[in-house]
Amino acid sequence: MKPWVRRSGGFTLLEMVAVLAVLAILGAIIAENVLEQIKMAARQSEEQSLDAIATTLQRSAVRTKAIPSVANLAAAVAADMAMPLVRVQRTAQGNLRWYWMDPNCRVGTNTAMTLPYTQTAVGSVAPVRVRMLALSSVGAPLPERNTGPTSAEFDAAWATPRGVVPETIAAAWNGDSQDFRSQRMELNGLFCRVILENIDAWHVAPFSVETTNTLTSIPPNSRREMWLLSSTVMNFHYNDNSLQAREYIVEDVGYTYENGRWTRYLRYGPNRSIGWFGEMVDRFLAAAPPPNGVRRYSTQQWIIDAMYTFLYDFGQWSLDQFYGGPPWPHIPGYEQASAGASGLANYSSDLLIN
Repeated sequence: MKPWVRRSGGFTLLEMVAVLAVLAILGAIIAENVLEQIKMAARQSEEQSLDAIATTLQRSAVRTKAIPSVANLAAAVAADMAMPLVRVQRTAQGNLRWYWMDPNCRVGTNTAMTLPYTQTAVGSVAPVRVRMLALSSVGAPLPERNTGPTSAEFDAAWATPRGVVPETIAAAWNGDSQDFRSQRMELNGLFCRVILENIDAWHVAPFSVETTNTLTSIPPNSRREMWLLSSTVMNFHYNDNSLQAREYIVEDVGYTYENGRWTRYLRYGPNRSIGWFGEMVDRFLAAAPPPNGVRRYSTQQWIIDAMYTFLYDFGQWSLDQFYGGPPWPHIPGYEQASAGASGLANYSSDLLIN
């Protein structure tokens, strides 16, 4: 029988190796989880950055009434966000972001009808495909590219769901698709359609955009259609160019100019008088003629026309300082005013015959 041998305290070499192996495996698992958490945080941070860039671009366009070109987009956004330009141009990892503009974008009124766009008093034609894309990677940098996208490339990238790499990029990029990020920037919705219609046959319709220092006029019996960025200030003026009203454009809207003033709703119809004199004219035309009349030719409308003719001729004669009349009765101004007075007297007398 062997004598009992007492073991000394501590681990054997085999036990130590086993513990170290377990610790190494746990360390690898923990490190992998930490790295994945860091990647997820970077991806989420980039999504938030792209959202902020899109929101800032829209806010800047409404505030400044201008939309930058792709070349100046980063500078415009950086200025509005009060941050260094590089933070808009590149990701937190230092990778260059791509900014694409739809090649079929149409906005403004210049020959090219493309960005950059700065709003003027004439606004824009109907905006078409005013949209941009921001593309980035928080992992491997996107491949270098010196030209913008073709129409097909842009449409494909725009239609690709967020978080999926467009085929044209995937073919030239060896990065992890989970690291790719994209942001759509749709700007068509920033514009409001404004229709201005002048149904006044005698006066131009004056209006101004943003400032009252420069007026634009719409000729009689014509209309103008324009698209203005939301929150644009429209100024509406009377016939003497004094300010009638001011309104912020926040929706599609139409205005009508009639009888020397603007309105959002057509209330009177073209070229009809307003005020007490207009009401008297309406009442006169609506009244029944005297009963049992034996009128030869006169009607109520003829009397209104004759009164207009007399007032017009009298006004024209006044421009000649009322030159003419006895003892010079054959002066044109006097003759026309006299004929107008005679016609008014004849028609009104005839209307009263019973």
